[in-house]
Amino acid sequence: MSHPSRQSQVRWSQVRVGIVVCIALAFFVVMVMNLEQGMGLISRQAQFRATVPHTQGLKIGGPVRMNGVDIGNIHRIAIVQEPPIVELTFTVKKDVAPHIREDASVLIRPMGLLGDKFLEILPGSSARPPLPPGSVLVGQAESDLTSVAAGASGTIENLNQAIREMQKVLVALNQGQGTASKLLSDPELYNQSKKVLDNLATASEKSVNLLERVEKGQGTIGQLVTDKQLYDRAARAVQDLDALATRLNDKNGTLVKLTDPTLYKRLDAMTARGEQLLNRIEGGQGTVGKLVAKDDLYQRADKLLTEVEELVADVKKNPMKYFKLSVF
Repeated sequence: MSHPSRQSQVRWSQVRVGIVVCIALAFFVVMVMNLEQGMGLISRQAQFRATVPHTQGLKIGGPVRMNGVDIGNIHRIAIVQEPPIVELTFTVKKDVAPHIREDASVLIRPMGLLGDKFLEILPGSSARPPLPPGSVLVGQAESDLTSVAAGASGTIENLNQAIREMQKVLVALNQGQGTASKLLSDPELYNQSKKVLDNLATASEKSVNLLERVEKGQGTIGQLVTDKQLYDRAARAVQDLDALATRLNDKNGTLVKLTDPTLYKRLDAMTARGEQLLNRIEGGQGTVGKLVAKDDLYQRADKLLTEVEELVADVKKNPMKYFKLSVF
């Protein structure tokens, strides 16, 4: 009777061991699955989503950080919408979730120069209310060394092209081609340049000497600069010009009166009468016109002058013919 009871005890022990092993295996499977999905084992989690244009190599299970502290993990990565964008589903610790505000954003950053990536949460302003779990944050990927190197390929190509062009210029200089090469290798051009520099130095010395003479009051320019009497005379001349301008602008002055319309009309009438008089003279009208236009009066006057000249000559030659003198 004791033998069957002993067998039942062994079976019950085996059953208990099997149950414990199954529970342990189930717990292990759940733990592995949660770790793969980025979920903690014990701590309570809050889930959020974020959209980014590119993952930049971010993986499921990658860390989620805020201010440099790990607060969660990436749970899911998928492409959604049209045009396609990347949607990240991640979880953070429940006690950290209230620090994520409505204006929060995310940023994919590298752990090192070429290492793995992590999701950085920028919590936003403390004045804004907390973001409810399940909300979507908008983010972008920060450039790392790889992306910088890819973007710099065009710059490097341009730099190489510039270096090749510089090499061509240096070859041309070595071969004596172009103006720059002649400047470096032509002795005649060097001598001419040296002569020009010498002339410039001489001109500079003369300019300095001229300025010294001007400062000492020598020469016309020096006197103009240093003579106080000349300055006083110029100042008085300016004052006289100012007084003259004041007088000219006076409403009772002659210049202002010349602008009177009545005086203009009188001058215009005089000009018209003068033109009429000149026209009459040119036409031979009146005494003056006849004197100007007719030749017979000129001929008569010329004849009269000739006769007078002959009479005077004859008087000088034969005065006794015209004057008789007697003593008694």
